[in-house]
Amino acid sequence: MTAEATSPAGKRPRRTQAERSQETRNKVCDATLKALVEVGYEQISTTLIAEKAKVSRGALTHQFPTRNDMLVSAFEMLVGEWRDGFPFGLDPDQTQLSVDELIDALWENIFADGRYIAAMELMLAARQDNELGHALRDILVTWIRKRDRITVRLVGGDVEDAEAELKVQLHLSVLRGIAMHQSFDSDPQTASKLIELWKRVARKV
Repeated sequence: MTAEATSPAGKRPRRTQAERSQETRNKVCDATLKALVEVGYEQISTTLIAEKAKVSRGALTHQFPTRNDMLVSAFEMLVGEWRDGFPFGLDPDQTQLSVDELIDALWENIFADGRYIAAMELMLAARQDNELGHALRDILVTWIRKRDRITVRLVGGDVEDAEAELKVQLHLSVLRGIAMHQSFDSDPQTASKLIELWKRVARKV
């Protein structure tokens, strides 16, 4: 008799320990990013995150023995989503973007996401010369190197051209500023207006 025949109809197979562990890690990382937006880096604690993630503190500390482990993993998860998603998951040899398309892609998939403020909290923490700072900087350096090279190539630029890389940095700096402005602007339309204005300016750069 097969396993399927002995299982109740429609009943899902029992999850493995690895699957349960990954689910807990995902919940904790999601809760950490949301808490960073809501209360900021200085107020983060494992107790707070356990409550937000709806997991026991024991389950949390089993996966993340220290607060730093939790913060680093949350940042790694977010950067991984950026790295594998649009537009950075594209193959520049197969796909090219106009400047307008690039700006829209960067805004919609990174900077407009409320979790970008969480990333900023951690990027600021990365300035510190301590264990957390070093771990976050390692992630940032690897990510930035990949991000900038792909972005230059997506708009048909030469990665050896210093000015092409500077233009990428300019796009990112402007969008970063708009994201920060959006976090406290009471008018939800302001960001869209600024994006459209930047597109007009960027076409001439």
